[in-house]
Amino acid sequence: MNKSELTARRAALIEQCAEQRVGLAYELDALRPSKALAGNPLAGYVAANRKLVLGAAGAVLGLVLMRRKRLAGVATSALSVWKMARGALGLVAQLRR
Repeated sequence: MNKSELTARRAALIEQCAEQRVGLAYELDALRPSKALAGNPLAGYVAANRKLVLGAAGAVLGLVLMRRKRLAGVATSALSVWKMARGALGLVAQLRR
C-alpha cells in the first residue's frame, strides 16, 4: 500500500470510529436510569442502591417464608442436604487426585 491509500484508509477508519462513538453514546444515554427515574425519588434510590435493596428484600422474604413451620423444616432440610452434597463433592475431588 502506498501513502495515499493508507491516508484514505485511515480517514475512513477515523470516520467509522466517530460514527460508532455517536451510536454508543446514544445507546448508553438510553440505558442510564438517572434520567428515566428523575421524577420518582424512590425509584431513583432503588436504582442507585440495587444491592442493598435486593438484600433487604431477600431478608424480608426469608423471614416471611420462615414464619411457616412446615416451610422452615423444608428449608432447613434443603440447606442440610446442600452442605452434605458440597462436602461429598469435595471428598470425591480429593479422592480423584
